[in-house]
Amino acid sequence: MKFLCKSYLYFIYPVYTLWFASHASLVNENLSYIGNALDFRVHFIVWSFACVMALAIGFSSCLKKCLHKRVLGFIICLCAILFLLSVLLPYLPNVYPLIADLHVNLSFLSLYSLLIVIVLLVLSLRLNHPIRIYLYLLGMIYGIALMIFSYHYMSVNSLVEVFLGIALPIYLDSLGGSL
Repeated sequence: MKFLCKSYLYFIYPVYTLWFASHASLVNENLSYIGNALDFRVHFIVWSFACVMALAIGFSSCLKKCLHKRVLGFIICLCAILFLLSVLLPYLPNVYPLIADLHVNLSFLSLYSLLIVIVLLVLSLRLNHPIRIYLYLLGMIYGIALMIFSYHYMSVNSLVEVFLGIALPIYLDSLGGSL
């Protein structure tokens, strides 16, 4: 089972994510555009469930070692639900502007909540385990994502989504494996 999870996390999910993102410019478009405007709707939904599964694998390796696992686990589930709801709503601003706005707001809310939960999880783990290097790694992941994000006039693009989508589950899995 562990081999399947590692294979999924380090190979299957990243390859599918990169394949899906390769259908448009990584810098000028985002995955919502690919999934809705370019008629890859089913692939977008599959990718979102694949992303949630990758995060679940990453979180499962370190959440059980966390002091505040119940509260953080609840917030993680809430973030996953918000993310999946945002993906199920079509992002077609010219056709459904209110639904497109709701899609964007839900996706930002889930992403920012998830990023905050990861910081809280690492800080909670830090109370029991010496994980200084992982604090630096988390800072680097967030710093790189912010640089990519700000590179294109502070807009979310596929490069940010792909980077965070692949890097965060692997980070969480390696964090849990080192404790």
